Amino acid sequence: MKLLTLGAALSFTAAASHATIAMTGMQGQALLRSAPGDSVLFTLAMIALFAVSGFYALAIVGRIRPLPLMQNAIYAITGFYLLRGLFLLPQLFGYNIFSSRLEVDSTDLLLSTMILAIAIIHLIGLSRSE
Repeated sequence: MKLLTLGAALSFTAAASHATIAMTGMQGQALLRSAPGDSVLFTLAMIALFAVSGFYALAIVGRIRPLPLMQNAIYAITGFYLLRGLFLLPQLFGYNIFSSRLEVDSTDLLLSTMILAIAIIHLIGLSRSE
């Protein structure tokens, strides 16, 4: 249970980081590369996704009221975190998932590592809560 609370805190931290990026205009290279169109809309969508995943993690541990499709949603969120975090493997070999024309930089590696860490925390937290 404590791990999912930590996972929620990390999701909210990621949402706050993206909000800071949106408000200050500090667009990192990795964010610009991964944005399909308007990077501001992409950043706002990421804020919403991270915040929703934080709320679902809190709902699973009973810190807030139950949310719709709570069990299915937390598994889907964990799966998406894990899938995105696994982008780290090809990035370690120099292949950029987002654009084959651009090199992998330290920002890409850091972001993938952090998301993989959140995924692992969610995965372990879910396995312990069952």
